[in-house]
Amino acid sequence: MNQDETLAAALHEAAASLPVGTAPTAAVMRRGTAIRRRRKAMRSAVVAAAVLVPVAGAAFSATFDPPSRPSAPVASPAAPAAVKVVAPGEEVTLGGGSTMRLTAQGMSLSTPKASGSEERLTKVAEVPGGKISVTMAGDATGTVWAGVYRGPERPAGVTLSAGGRTTNARIVTLPGHPGWVAFHAYNTRAGTDDFTVTVLGAGGTVLASQAKPGEG
Repeated sequence: MNQDETLAAALHEAAASLPVGTAPTAAVMRRGTAIRRRRKAMRSAVVAAAVLVPVAGAAFSATFDPPSRPSAPVASPAAPAAVKVVAPGEEVTLGGGSTMRLTAQGMSLSTPKASGSEERLTKVAEVPGGKISVTMAGDATGTVWAGVYRGPERPAGVTLSAGGRTTNARIVTLPGHPGWVAFHAYNTRAGTDDFTVTVLGAGGTVLASQAKPGEG
């Protein structure tokens, strides 16, 4: 055996004596899977960031954009009938030259006559609670009605129906809460004995009503 053959035999013997381990296949596979997961997570984060930008912009716009339609106006409640407050004994001009005065005792109606004037007094003490007392005077030029309503609730309106017409009477009262009001109305048509007076409360409820049919 020459020198070369001796060296080759020695190398083969040394190689055969070395231990041979198992190939690290599982470790290599786990490392590759972890790398792929990290790359996938990075791509998902980039896509999510790109989607969030327009969504945030839409939310901002929806918050501050004006409404597409204006709100409907709220209807104002109807104003209550005007009530004139007068001092005791103060003269109130009605119509056709008639006047009215209020005192603690009641209402005084003055109507013109050819020989002067006529005074009619309606005493509050003689008007039952929740009732109406009405007086009228007229001629060919027109008719005036005046009356008293006595009750705990101040009327929201008083209507007078006569000769086929309905008129809103005017309400007059004394300062404070006397527990009664006076009212008056004037009709330029010829006088008539056929009339109906209605006292209305809040919401159109009828507090009292009095009808006087015509004579004849």
